[in-house]
Amino acid sequence: MKTYIKAACQLGLMGQNTTDFDPRGDVTRAQFSTILSRLLYGAANEGGNPYYAKHIAALSKAGIIKNTDPSLEEMR
Repeated sequence: MKTYIKAACQLGLMGQNTTDFDPRGDVTRAQFSTILSRLLYGAANEGGNPYYAKHIAALSKAGIIKNTDPSLEEMR
């Protein structure tokens, strides 16, 4: 898994502005949406405040997600 984790960070999908790695930690809708949005749209939705706002909005507009509550916990 190290190879895939490293690749995801190098591609800018995740691991930005973080110092901890928690592979067993909970993943929120905000975190998941940000990663999926970066995968689909690159950096087009970066810069929102909060960081996930534009990512969630883009996925909702595309019909990919319906519930935009950023605090929801995603299932692994």
